[in-house]
Parts: sequence; structure tokens; C-alpha cells
Amino acid sequence: MGKIADILALDFIPVAIYRTDRIPEDASVPTDHCSIPPLLVNCARSGKKWSADKEHVYCHGAISGFGFGGMGSRQRSAWKISCIPPEHQHEMSHGGKGEFKNPEIAMIHLDAIKDYGDGKDAIVFQALDEAIAENRPIEVVVFLADPTRISALSLLAGYSKSTPGPSTVMPYGHACQQVYALPRAEGETDDPHAVLGMTDLYARRFVPPEIMSFSVPYKLYQRMDSDVEESFLGREKWAETLKKCI
Repeated sequence: MGKIADILALDFIPVAIYRTDRIPEDASVPTDHCSIPPLLVNCARSGKKWSADKEHVYCHGAISGFGFGGMGSRQRSAWKISCIPPEHQHEMSHGGKGEFKNPEIAMIHLDAIKDYGDGKDAIVFQALDEAIAENRPIEVVVFLADPTRISALSLLAGYSKSTPGPSTVMPYGHACQQVYALPRAEGETDDPHAVLGMTDLYARRFVPPEIMSFSVPYKLYQRMDSDVEESFLGREKWAETLKKCI
């Protein structure tokens, strides 16, 4: 594996995400409602390639999160994830998820998530080393890791960051948006951040309790990879810390 994966002694394989015209013939395709378990978790556990097009994603969050167009009516989504005032609850099938105080606040957070694509291509999840070796057009790299390794990744993301502010952000979003759409948008900036994810309470059931996702645009991954040896990760103290924490 790469330098980062080796020095962190990761339990999960780093996953590269990129787009192709169609689902590769050697890729497995999801069949379940939530796309996180097959596309991300299975790839990270086994290294097997997974892929989907719009026809093979089955929730509006994945359509948006994996770059197959928008999430539909953002206003309706804002109502679904908010506390719905009693006088309007008859307009929804339930009283709202209660993740935001009201739909107006929810819209502020939803509007920060950029939509991609028109649903005419496919997204691929592949073991990072294989994708690099095959010169794939990698957009995002995803790590699944525990708090100790997440801490190290966040520190590494900030090691050569020459601008003020955090190296890692934890924005609201579906798990798939935190894994792809949000870090892809970070890659379009001059000062990209890592995105901490798996705060989606529905998707939490598909990963061990201590695991979070740490997603970075590929250009940030390359910077982090080049910083490994001269950073704290190249010192004996890191090995001692890791041994004590796992």
C-alpha cells in the first residue's frame, strides 16, 4: 500500500473514487437501497472494485452525493430533515427528522452542497494503489479509520497548509455527499480541506462504531503523501502513540 496506509497500519484499504463512461466489466454493482455498504465499505474491506450508474443507485442522497444530478427538490428535503411546525405536519408523511430547528436553517446547509453530473456516466470505487497504478482519473481518496488514525490524517492534512483555518471540516450531508460531492468540491478550490464524514445517522449502521470516513480531493492526498516522511509520522513517537491507542 501507499506510504500513508503503511505508516498508519490501516485496517481498511484506502479507496479511490473516479468517473468513467460506463460501469467497468470487472466491477461489482450495488443492488441495495443504501450505496455506502457496497460501494465504499466493501471496497475498503476487500479491495474489490465496485461501480454504479444512476440506474443502480436507489436513494436521492446517493444521486446527489455520487454525482448523478441534484437531490430533487431541496425545499422538500429541507422539510424532511427539520422539525416541522405542527400546522404543516399534515403536508409530510412524518413530522420531520428533527436534524434542524426549521426548514430555513436546513436550506442554509443544503445549499452548501454542490450538485454534479447529469446521470449519463458511472462512478467507480477502487483500491487506491490499483487506481494509481492504472493511471485512473482519481478525484477523491477515502479512508475509513478510528479516532487515532483520523487524528493523524487531520494533522497530516494540515502539515504543509500555508493558510489559516482548519485542515479538516465536518459539514452536514448524507454519507455519500461527505464521501464524494463535498470533497470533490474542495478539490476545485485553491485551499482544499479534508472532509470528515459518516455522521449520517442512517449510514452509521453500516460501519463499526468507532469508524469515520476521512475524504480528501486527490491533489490534497498527493500533498499529504509527499509530506509523510518529514512529518511527525516519520518519527518513532508516532509508532509509540499508535501502539498505545489501538
